[in-house]
Amino acid sequence: MTSIKLTCIVFLILSTGQAFGQANSKVIFFYIPYMDSTETNLYRDTLVKFDFKTQYVNIKNADIEKEVEKALLHNDYRIVGISGVSYLYPGLEGGYKTNKDGTKVLIRLDPKYESYMKKYGFKVVKGTSDSINSDNPPLQSVAYEFAKKYNLQLVEKIKTKK
Repeated sequence: MTSIKLTCIVFLILSTGQAFGQANSKVIFFYIPYMDSTETNLYRDTLVKFDFKTQYVNIKNADIEKEVEKALLHNDYRIVGISGVSYLYPGLEGGYKTNKDGTKVLIRLDPKYESYMKKYGFKVVKGTSDSINSDNPPLQSVAYEFAKKYNLQLVEKIKTKK
């Protein structure tokens, strides 16, 4: 009888996602561009599903230095991008150039970082978009700041590793 109760408790814990700290997990979801798959930056299976509010809170409270270290431990040198009209690579932009007609255009990636992009690629923070739903928290702004700090630290670490 005791083993049946224990089995039921373990099943309940696993089915509710409470085991191994999953309910309070600090998962930040990314996706690989041009693919339908979703992954996390924690390099492990997780029971947590994507949710805008959780993504917002986890990104806002992320320890970026630890996130970069974790990525490097798993040989993940990908730059972090965010979705918009096109992909942006915060912290690695090349500023603006002025067209002949006087309009300004953002250079999405500074040419000095193109070799990193070609060699390592990029991953995108899931939930970012140029289309903002007012029912969701302001994920775009916190994702931009996260990606900016992450990318600058990542590039520094890669430079010092060479």
